[in-house]
Amino acid sequence: MNIHYRKMTAEDLNAFIEIRICQLREEGAKEVIDIRPALYDYYKRHMSDGTFVSWIAVDDDIIF
Repeated sequence: MNIHYRKMTAEDLNAFIEIRICQLREEGAKEVIDIRPALYDYYKRHMSDGTFVSWIAVDDDIIF
């Protein structure tokens, strides 16, 4: 395993959203609607204007 950390980019957004949805499920959230489009829009807008920044752990292009 060769984990490194880097700032998240727009290209990471889909994988990041899937991780976020898994987290919400583990916390007990129920999926009544598909929130992926809303999450994508939210994160894309806030990454673009600098109000959201995240660092991700990556190993062979797999985000943890």
